Amino acid sequence: MGSMDRSKSSTTIAGIDVGKRQLDAAVHGRAEQHQVANDPAGWEALVAWLGDRGVARVGLEAPAGYERGVRARLEAAGLEVVVHQPLEVKLFARLKRRRAKTDRLDAALIAAATAQVDTVRAAQDPRLAELAERLTAYEQITDQAAQLKTFMEHVALPDLVASLGEQIQSLSRLKARLAREILARLKAWPDLLARWRLLQSLPGVGPLVAASLVVRMPELGVLRRGQPAALLGVAPFDRQSGQWRGQSFIGGGRSRPRRMLYLAAIAAKRFDPGFKAFAERLLSAGKPPKVAIVAVMRKLIEAANLILARQQPWVRHP
Repeated sequence: MGSMDRSKSSTTIAGIDVGKRQLDAAVHGRAEQHQVANDPAGWEALVAWLGDRGVARVGLEAPAGYERGVRARLEAAGLEVVVHQPLEVKLFARLKRRRAKTDRLDAALIAAATAQVDTVRAAQDPRLAELAERLTAYEQITDQAAQLKTFMEHVALPDLVASLGEQIQSLSRLKARLAREILARLKAWPDLLARWRLLQSLPGVGPLVAASLVVRMPELGVLRRGQPAALLGVAPFDRQSGQWRGQSFIGGGRSRPRRMLYLAAIAAKRFDPGFKAFAERLLSAGKPPKVAIVAVMRKLIEAANLILARQQPWVRHP
């Protein structure tokens, strides 16, 4: 069934707008809505309310981690949970020309967006949730260190330079410790370790990039062609109308693994003969350097899906 037909499915779908203190729920295609507290008692009430209405799939927006508890409870109750990135819902609202902004209308909008989903979503794995939190800490510390280094370039006072240098060294030590912890915990699970090793067979994909894909792209291995690129946010979308043709663009997707794969794409473009030749063909055809890098990212993420589906490492061609 295509994505245009999904909303006509017999599956009953609900959307939940997640706030720090409350949850607003709406059933797709119905006027029924419900509000509960975002706490264990509220989650139980919500599961009962959804069950009474025969809901099988629930869409959530991911607002700074406030969805974690309710998501775990919904999945424990056997519901299929789709977690949307905020930009996904925003773009869907723009497509449907919906501008009103209230929690209850947001819940109905999330339900409608969930009804259109045509991507396999992996159930939440508590192991991945913990690893994702550690990865987020690693990434944020990396950003902080980079910002301090940039700031230090404009500092002349010796005492400030020394103080900032100490902070950067402290952040570097913490970053290295987190990296070791992430990899050690991941290697403790045979299934995650197997995926991690397969992903490292790809050009440019090192231990931390592979870990990011294992943790943040658990759907890899069961997606159809084109879906991995769309999920990551590197699939091109055309802008055209009648005789007018605009440039293709990318948007949405998962920003954190995309940033990591960008590093892998740069390495693959420089050092892997196959990817280097591919990028050079694009550049020779007049494509901008950024377009060539995104194209390499797209090939890498599709290859990652393929090797995990086949359970065979990437074969490098000379």
